[in-house]
Amino acid sequence: MKLTTISILILSICYNLDTSAEEFRPRVTTPLGVIEGGVGLSVNLNPYFKFEGIPYAKPPVGNLRFEEPEDPEPWKGIWKANSLTTCMQYDHFEKDVQNNYRVHGDEDCLYVNVYTHSLSDKANLDVLVFIHGGAFMFGRGASYGPEIIMDRKIVFVNFNYRLGPLGFLSTEDEVIPGNIGLKDQIKALKWVKNNIQYFGGNPDSITIFGLSAGGASVHFHYFTPESKGLFKAGFSQSGCMLNSWVLAENSKEKTEKLAALVGCPTDDSKTILDCLKSKPARQIVQAVKEYQPFLYNPFSPFGAVVDGKWSKNPVLLDHPYKLLKQGKVQDLPWIISYTSHEGLYPAADFYADDQHLIDIDTKWNEIMPFVLHYNETIDQKLKDEVSQTIRDHYLGNNPVNKETYNSLVQLMGDRLFIADIEKAARLHASVIKSDVYSYHFNYRGSSSFSELTSKSKNNIGVCHGDDTILLLKVKEISDSLQNDDDKKMSEFLINMFMSVMQKRSIDIKAKWEPLLKNAQDPYQILKINKHDDAILLSKKSLGNSEFWNRFPFQENDNILTQKDEL
Repeated sequence: MKLTTISILILSICYNLDTSAEEFRPRVTTPLGVIEGGVGLSVNLNPYFKFEGIPYAKPPVGNLRFEEPEDPEPWKGIWKANSLTTCMQYDHFEKDVQNNYRVHGDEDCLYVNVYTHSLSDKANLDVLVFIHGGAFMFGRGASYGPEIIMDRKIVFVNFNYRLGPLGFLSTEDEVIPGNIGLKDQIKALKWVKNNIQYFGGNPDSITIFGLSAGGASVHFHYFTPESKGLFKAGFSQSGCMLNSWVLAENSKEKTEKLAALVGCPTDDSKTILDCLKSKPARQIVQAVKEYQPFLYNPFSPFGAVVDGKWSKNPVLLDHPYKLLKQGKVQDLPWIISYTSHEGLYPAADFYADDQHLIDIDTKWNEIMPFVLHYNETIDQKLKDEVSQTIRDHYLGNNPVNKETYNSLVQLMGDRLFIADIEKAARLHASVIKSDVYSYHFNYRGSSSFSELTSKSKNNIGVCHGDDTILLLKVKEISDSLQNDDDKKMSEFLINMFMSVMQKRSIDIKAKWEPLLKNAQDPYQILKINKHDDAILLSKKSLGNSEFWNRFPFQENDNILTQKDEL
C-alpha cells in the first residue's frame, strides 16, 4: 500500500465520501503476528500510518518485575495497535487533588509506537528512534508525537522503558543487578532492528536520538556491547553519560531503604527481591518522595549503575569516563547539544513560587547539594565549604531572588549539564575516527518546556528541551510552530537530522566543523540563534568547566584517579 492510498482516504473524508479514516485500518504481518494500526496527519496535513502500542517484551509484571525483559509471545488473530501506554512513575509534572506529585501509569508498559509512510518491505526508509527523557524517573514515548517530523518521508519510532525504582533499583549484586530500564531500551532497539522492515524501514539505517536522560541513554548505547549494530548514528540533546545525575550512588543502601519503607525485611538481597515482588507497584513508586528532600530534588535518585562489577549480563562494564579514556565506545557519528538556559530544568519550577527562592536562599548549604547532585559524591566534611564556594562564584554576596534568578539558572545549567557535556564530547571525539559535532541552541520560540513547571508563558530563556519541541510535538506543551520563525527553525533542525540519517554527516546551510581530535584543542561548536543565523565558534571551555573541575566530587576524572592510585 502506498502513500497515495492514504491521500485518497483523506480526500474522501474532506468531501464526506463513504470511506473514513476511522474505518481504514492498515495491517502489517510480522513474525509475531498481524498488527492493525490507523492513519495520522502531520502538521502540514501529510498522512501517515500509525501503529501505537506494539509489545516489544512480555509485560514485566508479577515474577518478571525487576527482571530482564523477555521476548513477547506470538499472538493469534490481530493485534490492535491503537492505544498509548505509560510506565508507572512518580511524576512531578503532574499533581493529584491534594497537590502532591502524582503516581500514575502501569507496570505493563513495554510497548513501541511506529509511524511510517510506507508498508512495503522494499521501501527502505530511514528510521529515527526517539528515547524519551525524564531523569530515568518519569516520562513516556508517546509524549513526543510524530506530527512535526512526519512531514518527511521516514519511519519514526518511540517507546517506553521502565522508570524509577521499577527500572533502576539495584542491590549491587546478581539478585537485582540494576539497569533494567536500559536493558528495556536495548530490547526495544533490537525489536526495531528485527521488525522495522515490515513497516517500510531500513534496518541498516537507524538513527537514535533523545533528550536529557534520553540523550544520556543515546550516549549509553555507544558504550554497551549489547547495542552494537543496532544503530548508525546518534543525537544526544542536553544529556550524556558523564552528567552528574546519570549514575546512581549508594544503590544498595537506597534499595534497603525502599524495602523498609514498604514493609519488607532487609536481611539479604533475595529476601528483599521476593518481598518487593509481592508489593503493589504503586506503593513502591510512591516511596520515591522519601529520596527527594527538596521538591523533586535530587531529580534522579535512581539511575544507571556499573553492573559490570556483579552482573552475569552486564550492559555497563565500567565507569563511562574510564571507558571513554580507553576508547571503548562504538565508532559512529555523534551529535551532542545543549541550550542557552539548561538550568531552567529544574529552576523553572522555582520561578513559579517565590517561596522556593527564599528557601534556597536561606537554606543554601542544606538544599543545593541535592539540587546539584553532589550530596553523595562529596566528603561530608567538605560539603558546606563547597556549597559556599559555588554560591560565592555565581551570586557573590547577593540573595537568591528574581533579580539574581538568571545567575541561579546559569549555575544549574553549568553543573547539571554543560560542563560535563563538554568533557564527554572532547573525550569521545578524541578516541573515535567518526565525527563528533556539537551545537548550542539559542532560539526561544513561541513555546517552551519551561511552561510545564514555571506555569507561565513568559520568556525566561531557552529551556532544556526547547530544540526537541521543534522536532517532535510534545503533548503537554502549547503549539511550538506558531509563526514563520518557529517553522523555519524547525525546518533547519529537521534538515540537520535528515543529513545525518541519510549521509552520516552534516550538510546544512551553515559552516559547521566537527570537534578536533585532540581533547586540548579549542571546542568547535555551532551556535544556533535563528534559522538564518548559525555561527561556528571555537571555545576554550563550556559551562565554567574549569571552575567545576576544581571540586573533589567522586565523579569522572576523580573516579579514574582514585582507581589508578589504588
